[in-house]
Amino acid sequence: MSKYIFSIIFCLVSGFAIAQPLKYTINNIHAHNDYDHNDPFVQAYALQLGSIEADVLWINDTLFVAHGPKELKRNVLFESSYLRKLEQGIKDHKGCAYGDSTCVLQLLIDIKTDSLQTLNAVVNSIRKFPLLVNNRSVRFVITGRQVPAVEFDRYPSYILFDGKINDDSHVKHLNRIGLFSADFSTYSKWKGEGDIPITELIAIKKDIAKAHALHKQIRFWGVPDNALTWQMMMDLGVDYINTDHIADVARFISTK
Repeated sequence: MSKYIFSIIFCLVSGFAIAQPLKYTINNIHAHNDYDHNDPFVQAYALQLGSIEADVLWINDTLFVAHGPKELKRNVLFESSYLRKLEQGIKDHKGCAYGDSTCVLQLLIDIKTDSLQTLNAVVNSIRKFPLLVNNRSVRFVITGRQVPAVEFDRYPSYILFDGKINDDSHVKHLNRIGLFSADFSTYSKWKGEGDIPITELIAIKKDIAKAHALHKQIRFWGVPDNALTWQMMMDLGVDYINTDHIADVARFISTK
């Protein structure tokens, strides 16, 4: 991506509020589909990533972590594979998610089954781990099959929701929004090679600025997953770099 193009974009959107991260660290990485790793949660947590995704299914009174029923054979459970391991980490770090007490770990919980039943099960599971409840170094954000925004306030204050930047009902309940997430394909069909069209970059930048003006972070999913894209996300001020290649992105950011 040429510096010339980004100079044009900056000039075109200079009227919008911009509050991108001052410095990118490993804490700006989002582990997409973390459960696909051989040892779910462990690798992402060991790298001290800022956001880890867990897709959850409520089946036979049990919360499984998987993208769909066909993956249940791996028997990855939400409580044992995620919450219990996180609780142990907090014990090890004297009450914080990581050794650096300024770092926050976001657990993005993507609900794949019935929104109401599954969310209630998630809340009940978190309550079993008192060290996780209202812990300032941990943020639980619900995405996927969400309850309507008018229902957000029915849930404990430590349960936040993944917002849609152009959904007025979400903006009206801003105090319950943990971050904004957006589908990259709705902005662009760019495949991670060459230059992205300027008009598409302007639309992306506009919504990034809108999220930051609301004092919220933003990430894009469905984004090409390569070094050119990672750099573009950083140049645009996106708060979380969405990736399936967490170790590669960690090395990429470290070299910067």
